[in-house]
Amino acid sequence: MSSFLCSGQTREKGNIELTPIVGYSASYQLDSFLFGSSSVSSIQLGIYGNYFFNNRWSLRTGLLYQKMGTNNVDFSIFTNEYSERTNYITVPLTLNYHFGTKRNWYVNYGIGVGFLTNARASYNGRNGFIDTNNVANSTQYEINGGIGYKFKISPKFLMVFENSNLIGLTKTTEQRSGKNFYMSFNIGAVFKI
Repeated sequence: MSSFLCSGQTREKGNIELTPIVGYSASYQLDSFLFGSSSVSSIQLGIYGNYFFNNRWSLRTGLLYQKMGTNNVDFSIFTNEYSERTNYITVPLTLNYHFGTKRNWYVNYGIGVGFLTNARASYNGRNGFIDTNNVANSTQYEINGGIGYKFKISPKFLMVFENSNLIGLTKTTEQRSGKNFYMSFNIGAVFKI
């Protein structure tokens, strides 16, 4: 039974994997985290594609739906609370390094771009959010990184558990200086094609 759970699958040059994922995420804005805001939690959905150069290195991209934001930021003693929600379709591009005797483990690092689908904010403790799409930046550039572990179910089917993180390099809106920090814990099915 332990060999069933611990055995991975080494990939060769030219192999392609597709990995649909679902995960739990938490998001802050970097400046709001310093002021003690609480995280915005959500579900992440998406799919990754992984192209292998050899049994250690691969290039991964994908399409992810991510909800980000911040809760109850009090920017100074002269301002009131501010909360924000931004939704993105994100396209990451990372280089993956696979390690371990069966290449079960991997780490990745790279860049990404998020395309805004919706932006809302709540000012001064109002009940409810208002639309802020007109002042939100439509594109978010980011740095991505993470670590994961794959285990074999069958010769062409694996499961993966991973942690994925991003730091936004773009301000979320024209009026605020917040940049997103996003962390997710994902589970997925890996299909070799």
